[in-house]
Amino acid sequence: MIPINEIKEGDLFSNPLFLPHVGVVYRVERVSVKDKMVLLQGHSGTTGKPVLGLCWKRNTDRIFSESWRYGTTELEKEALA
Repeated sequence: MIPINEIKEGDLFSNPLFLPHVGVVYRVERVSVKDKMVLLQGHSGTTGKPVLGLCWKRNTDRIFSESWRYGTTELEKEALA
């Protein structure tokens, strides 16, 4: 798991089992270090538009593992460009 102090606003996370442009990409909107909670907004992997509502997740959730960090593979970098 990524420590709460290493999670920054604007960080992107996505399920590593999906290819870029598929599924939901989660953007960190706010980090509460005191409560160890992170506010996320889901965005469509195809259109980039917000989907789903805002939701709070604990930093121990599986989404906050290095394998879920979005924009680290070559395919994801191309999708972000």
